[in-house]
Amino acid sequence: NYELIIIFGNGTEQTTIVNSTEYTVSLSAINSPYTIRAVTRFTIVEHSNSSFVFEAQSESVSLTLSSCGSNMFGGFNGSVCVSCPDNSVNEGGYTIGSCECGAGYTGQDGGPCVACTEDTYKAVIGNSSCQPCPNKTGSIRGSTSCSCANGYELIADNCAACGRNYYKNTTSNATCTQCPTYSNTTGSASTSLSDCECTFSVDNANNSSCYAFQSTPVIVNTTRSLTWIVILWEPVSSVLDRNGNNRGLVFGYSVAYQLSGDPNNSESYDVPAGPFFFNITNLQNESQYIISVSALNNDSNKGPPATIIVTTLSVDRPIIDRVIAYSNSVIGVEWTISSSVLNLVGFNVYVTGVGAPQNSISFNGTSNTFINITDLLASTTYTVTVSTVFDGGQEGNLSPPETVTTLDAVCTPSCPFGGVCIVPPNTCNCSSLISTGGSVDCYGGRVNSSCECTCYDGLFVGGSCSDPLYGPTVLVSPSSNGRDVNVTIQPPSPVVSSASIVNYELIIILGNGTEQT
Repeated sequence: NYELIIIFGNGTEQTTIVNSTEYTVSLSAINSPYTIRAVTRFTIVEHSNSSFVFEAQSESVSLTLSSCGSNMFGGFNGSVCVSCPDNSVNEGGYTIGSCECGAGYTGQDGGPCVACTEDTYKAVIGNSSCQPCPNKTGSIRGSTSCSCANGYELIADNCAACGRNYYKNTTSNATCTQCPTYSNTTGSASTSLSDCECTFSVDNANNSSCYAFQSTPVIVNTTRSLTWIVILWEPVSSVLDRNGNNRGLVFGYSVAYQLSGDPNNSESYDVPAGPFFFNITNLQNESQYIISVSALNNDSNKGPPATIIVTTLSVDRPIIDRVIAYSNSVIGVEWTISSSVLNLVGFNVYVTGVGAPQNSISFNGTSNTFINITDLLASTTYTVTVSTVFDGGQEGNLSPPETVTTLDAVCTPSCPFGGVCIVPPNTCNCSSLISTGGSVDCYGGRVNSSCECTCYDGLFVGGSCSDPLYGPTVLVSPSSNGRDVNVTIQPPSPVVSSASIVNYELIIILGNGTEQT
């Protein structure tokens, strides 16, 4: 490349080009082992952002500068333009040094440019450092300015603490949010919805729903058809808050329903304090509805709802009510079929999953709509469907599938030494761990196939297999020459087969208690 430098007649570097003015132009080779410099006086006839026209003696010389656009460099006399490094900007330039770190980023010209850290900012382009945010303000990474911190809002260009019963959980200049109805905070500058504590009812997971009292009805039964659902509940005897204080009289109940996944398909009804059931009509068949029942006090305030999900029946197939895992090998399946289905003689139940029955489970009769499925594997997920069987053996449509996972394998106590629990019959198996050389994990003994720790004589009473009960006996006596000793080793007691003893290890200790080397 060549670098073109235009100099004023007084020797200063040119920053503003003026037509019909004489300048000194120095043209030098870049990245060359030699210094090649030619200095000539030119008069600029005209110029634009990308080119100059020079008048030298009686000739005009046209020299094209960088043709690169914004945020790129290179392009001198037709060379390739290259994008500036990440998070840097320019208005077009010859070299990478023309790329400056953008606002919110800091670093040397030409990069790399790194984001300002949390609670710092940089508002300008260039290589200046990020600055810390003022008190009561904050920022996220890469910020060009600071905003009011969590728990503070912007009032008259200042960040002020959220008042009592308000909170703000973002770093921004947004206003604080009021706590939900029947909840409040204990102080100011609250930063989370969880700071809003329910006044009269027990806090739920995130305090987003608080109620005028604590009492909740209990849904005890539902019946259904293709287009209606009847819901029955136990009444609320008294309207009490979380502290047991009376919050009024039971005025009635609010019953609401919503088509699952469609919040626009919903209704709510206020019903008297008795009788304690309600028939929801004009529903879609084979559709899932979320139904809730709340008590109302004499001020028409609601308490916490009791909620249940019910699916209306199908015109031509069963609907599974529930699939329950009773144990690690047994599940129960219960379903309902519309009474409008004619010529029905029985059902087929299908179970898929590892260890499931190979064929469907068939039985006659329509009064029994419940079955237990046994001999399944523990901790395994199964999918269940039910179909109808009509007179003549013709099979109808399958129900929507339901899934269930059997309970975990249970061995009491749990299997030691990394053994595997086999269910059924709930026994531990350590066959893969058996070693004729014993196991360190088994206190110097060995693990048998049932994950029991045994010593080589087949006994284990706790502690270690090297305890005196199982260790050899050593008898020492001096020799007649006064320099040697006689050592007699007796086998462990209880006596074991001599074939099971491979060797003895003899350790001699100095009189001061250190091991002899």
